Amino acid sequence: MLANHFPEKWKNREDTSYASKIRNIGKPSHGLKHQIEVVTQKIEVQIRTIDNAVKRFGNRDANLFARVTKALSERDTLRAKMLANELAEIRKVEKMLLQAQLSLESVSLRLNTVSELGDLVTVLSPVANVFGSIREGLSTVFPEADREMGSIGNLLTDILSSTNQNMDLPTNVGKMDAEAEKILQEAELTAEKRLRARLPDAGSTVSAKPRTALDS
Repeated sequence: MLANHFPEKWKNREDTSYASKIRNIGKPSHGLKHQIEVVTQKIEVQIRTIDNAVKRFGNRDANLFARVTKALSERDTLRAKMLANELAEIRKVEKMLLQAQLSLESVSLRLNTVSELGDLVTVLSPVANVFGSIREGLSTVFPEADREMGSIGNLLTDILSSTNQNMDLPTNVGKMDAEAEKILQEAELTAEKRLRARLPDAGSTVSAKPRTALDS
């Protein structure tokens, strides 16, 4: 009786041991986890830095809009249009910064949920590509963030390269994949919605029909 059960028990132990080995292989190493933690901490710093920049540009936005309104109230349409054009450029920067902030938040969330090495491989490539796109967009309007963003991007590329080498996979950084495009598109749509909800439309205000004496 015991002899009949012994092969089955031994097989179960072998199966359990094999499954355990597979799980251990699939999990990121301690050193890799530390690298990811360092990257996520740096990303959080950049999110706060960009958030402060968004607030600064928001204050400039409010100030310019008030000046547009004042110029219109004084019937100075030419000045109002000049200020409105300046405001439009400010809002382009606001949208870019907000999109970058939302993209980084999405990246941070994805990195924080990585628990398996296979997950890490599928997450890191789009994340690294998103970083490249964000850095390229920010470099002209927010140069103070460019150096640190480049540093984070290099760390991500190094992690991706070493991970793919360990798993004998090709490194695919630079080519925008579907997941990276999805992250950026979602961030852009959300940024547009937030700006539309928060900001008055200076363009329609300027293009409105000037008041006459009958309107007073």
